[in-house]
Amino acid sequence: MRAYLKKPLTVSRSIDEIKKRIDNRGDTFLSIAEKAVYGNKTSPYGKLLLWAGCDYADLRHSVRHQGLEKTLEKLRDEGVYVTLEEFKSKVPILRKGLTIETSESDFDNTLAGAAFQCTTSGSRSSGTNVMYNLDCFAEEAADKLIYYETHGLLDAPLALWLPVLPCLSGFHNFLMNSRFHRPPEKWFSQLNAAKTEMTRRNYRAMNNILMSCRFWGLPAPQPEFTDIGNAVKIARWMETTRKTRGTCVVSTYVSSAIRIVQAALENGIDISGNAISASAEPLTHKRAAFIESAGLKVLHYYASTEGGLIGASCGKGDYPGDMHICFDRFAVIQRTRETAVGGYKVDSFLLTYLSKNVGKILLNTDMGDFGKLTIKPCDCLFGRLGMNVHVSEVRSYDKLTCEGMTLLGSQIYENVGEVVEEAGGGPDDYQFWETYDNAGLAKLVVAVSPKIRRLNEENFTAAILNKMRSKNITVTSQFWEQAKTLQLVRAYPEMTKKFKLLPIKRSHIETVISH
Repeated sequence: MRAYLKKPLTVSRSIDEIKKRIDNRGDTFLSIAEKAVYGNKTSPYGKLLLWAGCDYADLRHSVRHQGLEKTLEKLRDEGVYVTLEEFKSKVPILRKGLTIETSESDFDNTLAGAAFQCTTSGSRSSGTNVMYNLDCFAEEAADKLIYYETHGLLDAPLALWLPVLPCLSGFHNFLMNSRFHRPPEKWFSQLNAAKTEMTRRNYRAMNNILMSCRFWGLPAPQPEFTDIGNAVKIARWMETTRKTRGTCVVSTYVSSAIRIVQAALENGIDISGNAISASAEPLTHKRAAFIESAGLKVLHYYASTEGGLIGASCGKGDYPGDMHICFDRFAVIQRTRETAVGGYKVDSFLLTYLSKNVGKILLNTDMGDFGKLTIKPCDCLFGRLGMNVHVSEVRSYDKLTCEGMTLLGSQIYENVGEVVEEAGGGPDDYQFWETYDNAGLAKLVVAVSPKIRRLNEENFTAAILNKMRSKNITVTSQFWEQAKTLQLVRAYPEMTKKFKLLPIKRSHIETVISH
């Protein structure tokens, strides 16, 4: 921590680091492939590459002569990619004449020296173990600093409304901002550290990091429990800070940002002139407009636990959901595929990570997201650095994300199915309707057939949340319980025009695809 904090990042240093990484993208990719893919007998990517007839010499020749993205597109067409379910080791990797049984550790980066063992917070099953070291946070911090600088917010007072461990997002943001000596002044947490199932190891880790920062002269706030229903607390901090010190920034989930605006409007609190940095959920035009209606500037960033910061709002974009890919650390291409839930055709993102310090290897890896990908010049700071790959209208297809918490669609379907089955129903007797209220808050309405008479309607959502907790999906269950995300309606599941029952009816996918 001393070395990490001793020499803070500046704008000029960040620019130099990013330019250097961009200039060496191909070489970095090849070095990772040689040592952590071909040089690792357990790597599923290595087995896929050799199955496709691509040894290291072939890969190096292609990158040198065709470029990185063209090489990745060629590999994709030859079957070298990994789907979300394959990456999570929920299903084996199946290609013509090839079957690879995997465990999640097979995707670990053997080059990364681990300093922290993190998880996806228990929001997907019991969570995916991800190893991070401080060099990885330092790389991300350069991109995050440019994100704030692009929008003129680098010196603005910052608050987090993000959960403590075992969720990684709050801890992650704290460490990145500490790298350039702009730690949050306030850390509001939707999870109560005293009541959350936080292991001793997590509790010690969090407190040791905070104490280390204070010891080396960097202020570090103690997290304050602020549940989803108490967004007024953050709104009041924003109003007071704006009056006394000027524009401030709150980094939080998209749904939590909406709740701050609702609280401000309901209580006559003036939060105008401030900014929201939102993540973890789609920032639709409607959601952005609602947040902006309170006089806020809204920014958006795209990240994952496994890969960290992927993209960030353009400084001159048409709307906040227009994001630059962090081209120094990622390569992104697309693959048209059919979703596992619903059978929609989407152009999913395949991500390749260009860092030796990240805990997981991503090589044409599908993390369950899709959207628009364009290459265009831009005069904002990101664009001037050469980050000319944009993504927008980012959505998930085989995942469900509400209140910043994500589950595989198959997982929530399984948990609800068990409750319905115990009441005498079957798989055709229920369906999810993913809906949004006027402000853009997501709800999961469970439509259960009226013919299931033994269903205890009063305890239905509580029974689902208890099922989730029994399977270690603890963090998501706490968020969804606070937000009353799950709702029951007695109605027959809707059929498609071809008389097909969709497990999840998702209007946001249908709308994006129709456009």
